[in-house]
Parts: sequence; structure tokens; C-alpha cells
Amino acid sequence: MNKLYKLSLGIALMGLSIQANAQRYLTEVFTDAQITSTLDQEYARNISVLPAVLGTGFPDTVGLRADIYYPSIAADTASERPLIIYIPTGNFLPPVVNGSPNGSRKDSSAINIAKQLARRGYVCAVIEYRLGCNPTSTDQVVRTGTILNAAYKGQQDSKAAVRYFRADRATANAYKIDPNRVALIGEGTGGYIAMAHAFLDAPGKIGRLPGLGGTKFLRTQNPDTSVVDTNRVGNFDGINNIPLDLSGLLTTGNLLYVNGNVANNPTYSSAVNFVINLGGALGDSSWIDRGQIPSIAVQAVRDPNAPYFLGDVVVPTVPPSIVIPWAAGAGYTVERANSFGNNNSFSTRIYDDAITAAVEAQYGQSIAFAGSTINVGTGKGLLPFILTENPIFAYNHGSPWQFWNSNQPTATAAVPNGGGATAHQAASQSNPFMATSNEVGRSTALTYIDTIQAYINPRMVCALNLAECALFDAESISDVASAATLVTAFPNPSTGDVTIRTKAGAGQLNAIRMFDITGREVLSQSGLNTATYQINRQDLPSGIYLVQFTTEKGRGSIKLILE
Repeated sequence: MNKLYKLSLGIALMGLSIQANAQRYLTEVFTDAQITSTLDQEYARNISVLPAVLGTGFPDTVGLRADIYYPSIAADTASERPLIIYIPTGNFLPPVVNGSPNGSRKDSSAINIAKQLARRGYVCAVIEYRLGCNPTSTDQVVRTGTILNAAYKGQQDSKAAVRYFRADRATANAYKIDPNRVALIGEGTGGYIAMAHAFLDAPGKIGRLPGLGGTKFLRTQNPDTSVVDTNRVGNFDGINNIPLDLSGLLTTGNLLYVNGNVANNPTYSSAVNFVINLGGALGDSSWIDRGQIPSIAVQAVRDPNAPYFLGDVVVPTVPPSIVIPWAAGAGYTVERANSFGNNNSFSTRIYDDAITAAVEAQYGQSIAFAGSTINVGTGKGLLPFILTENPIFAYNHGSPWQFWNSNQPTATAAVPNGGGATAHQAASQSNPFMATSNEVGRSTALTYIDTIQAYINPRMVCALNLAECALFDAESISDVASAATLVTAFPNPSTGDVTIRTKAGAGQLNAIRMFDITGREVLSQSGLNTATYQINRQDLPSGIYLVQFTTEKGRGSIKLILE
């Protein structure tokens, strides 16, 4: 299977080591037979420009639907269950047109993740959202403007979905959600929507911006006008009605001049409590402010389409198209959120499991990328996937958790302007596991999904302030900041044995655990009661290791390099 990210293969199927018995929200406590699926449920109606983009008609009002997965009322005694809105990928274009078999609420990865969350006790709704953009235009304003309008309307739609479930809770209560515990998971393009939902909260953020990219959201022919005209497409929550008006489109031929918005359940709140970005990015780094909701970001470091730190967003059409300059990816957004203290609800907890150890051992590495190097970064809530470069399509592996069947209709159809290539062939360029075979692609994707679930769920229970968070010891912010100063390791890097010694005021060293970069535990000692401990190199291979320790004054972890 070539070189797969060892964190996933070596650890994911082990499950969470923090809890031996089944624990709601952390492990699967319901069976498939106990899960109810309400499919094709309309949650809102609004105006879509997709017919005009595809050349099949004019913008019109369409129904927006969701597939909802949740423990059956008969099997679940809980009166309130946290709600997760899952927003799938798609580049704001339908499958095949977007260069992939995927791009709908019926995607295999979306369904699998949603069902796993339902078996853990959540209500998870996989929603569709309005499509329509022009990523192949020769005009950068059109490329950026149409995709930003699509993202803006997408976050209006995700907010409408949140309001739909809060309205249901207040009336029929069919899904028994907890209206005070709502999370978003956005995959790929859905990640852009989820991040906009969470952080795009002021008109100035899509107007003139300071510094680099200061005019990237503005029409160059009218520098004081944002490409997102809220007077045409509705306010941030989409709760004001604007009649459909096509006169601007008919006069100019420009999709940005379509007027119209439908308010859906406007009296309910659109707010969410937590957001997970799965392979997407943030429209601009300035959107994250102090005091906003906590966030987790999952991304392949060598993602070819979304920047890992700061860079351009690319839509993999034929040819590929830059649609948003200078966006912010996982490596940047998590560090910024942590610097503001936004992630304190989960980042100050202790996750004593092998996956966390393996993830944090990846932090700070510099890896080859695009003829240069990129740093993996650091920050609680960052889950990086480091995969090998594919010689067929350099710097790929954008979404290794995605899979499909190469024989499904959206896979065998030819991509527009693709020289006869099918959607399966086009998408496999950035997913070599699917290029190998359906079975390899599926099994590999499921392993990545298991890793993602094992990482996000312990943090999600804390971000949502669920009782299960008590399973994880808490440290004060000052303890976390000073933990790494409790001990020293020397020499580091080392070609032989390494000595761990407590610093003045740290007390005795009580316990020590050591993990290699795959998450395999290579050392565990407790009841030490000593100020000095020697790690014997023996036959340990060269590489990066994570050493977790506990002293009388605190606990923490340090990175150890064996050469």
C-alpha cells in the first residue's frame, strides 16, 4: 500500500485508550440497528444561481435537503442530544463538473462519519447547500467574486440548517437535539462554509482589509464595494427576505447582480458552539478574533488545493484555477485561535492516548514541499497528515479520508474539458489510494476516518461542555505554559542514551512514557520518585519521539530526537 501515514495505520484501529469501556460521545454505544436515518428532509428554501452557471436555465428558488442520522428514540433515553451539522465538499459545483465523483450529501465519507457520530450518541445532519460559481473565468474578480458569494450563501444555508433544528426542538421535537450544544464539521469546500459560519461575523471582513490582500474582496472597478453585496443576497444570517430580481443579470450577464434571499425560521439563533475544519480553509486570516468559538483543523500538509498556512485556494477544474488569494489553512488558524485563548475549553485538558502522542510528535517538523519546505506547525487542535508526494501529481493527497466506487455513475462520467478523463481518473490524481483499487481506497479512507474520530471526539466533549469531559484531567493555563520547563532532556538530539532530569522546583519525577512517531509506546515507567531517569537507547531507531512525564508539580511532554 506504499507509505501510508503511519499514525493512521498503526493506531486508528486501536480505538481510544483513555476509556476501556463504552462511553457515550467517545465510543460507539449504539448499533446500526439502533440508528434512525431520516433522508431527503427539506430544511430550507432559497435562490440558487446553479441553472445559470450550467446553462440550463435561470436562477430560481430551490429546496435544500439534509440526511439526518441519530439514535432512535426507542433506543436512546437521552432527552437532549448534541447536534452536528456536517457540510460536505464539492467546490460549489455538482459532482463530475467539479472534477470529482464526490460533492454531495451522499458521499461515502460524509455518510460514514455521520453514522459513526450517531452511534456515539450525536444527532448528525449532512446538509446540501446552494451551488454555483465560475472558477474558470479569465477575470480574477469573477473567479473570486462568484466563489465568495457561493461560500457566503453556503454559510447562510448552514445557519438556516441550525435554525431548522432549533425550530424543531421548540415545536415537534422530532430529533431531541440540545439547542445549546451545536457543532459544525466542514469537509473540503464545506470547511470554507463552516469557517465562514463561525468567524465571518462583521461586514468589514468582506470589505477593505488591511495589509496583504487588502482589496481581494473588492470589485476593482469600484474599490469601495465588496464582491459580496449583502443588499442583493441577504444579511449574514440570511434572515431578511429579498424578492428574486434577475434584471441585473439580464442587463450585465454577471451572476453577482442576482438579487434575492429567502428567510428561513428567522426568529431562531444561528449560533454554534464548536467548528471542525476538515481540509478546508478560512477566507482570510483576519476573520478569527479573540473570544470566538473553539476550533479544530484537520489537513494534509501537502494539500494541493487548500493552503496549509497562508496561500492561494485552487479549484481542481481543468485547468486548475486560483479562486481565493491569500487564504488561511489549518496550520495558521489553529495557532491563531490558540494565541487568543479560544481553544482553552479543550486545549487545557490532558489526553493520555497514543493518537495524541503521535500527533504531537509531528509538530514542528519541516518537510519538503513544492521544491522548498513547510513547517507542520503546532497548536492544540491541529491534526496534520503527512503523506508522501505522488510522482504522478506532485504535492497531492488533499483528502485521504475520501472514497468512492470507481464504477458509480459520477465516477465513470467524463469531466468537462478533461480530454476524455473520467471523474474517477481526475480525482485519483490527488488520491492515489483510490487509484490503486476501490478496496484499497475504501479501507485506507476508513482508517483515516477512525483516526479523525479518535482525535476530535475527546476534544469535542470538552468544547461542548459535556459531562464526559471530566474523564480528562484539567490543567490551568499557567500549568500548561510551564509544563515543558519542569524537566530537561540531554543530550537532545542524541546518538545514544538520554537523561531526563527535573528542574529546580519541579519535585521528583513520578512517571514517564515514550512514543515513537507512529504512536507506538516504546517505554512506560511509573512510581519512579527520582530526580533523574536515564532512557536507554538500546535498539531504538533514529527518529522523533514524544516523551510524556509527570512530576510532583505537574505534567507535560517534550520532543526527543534520536540520530
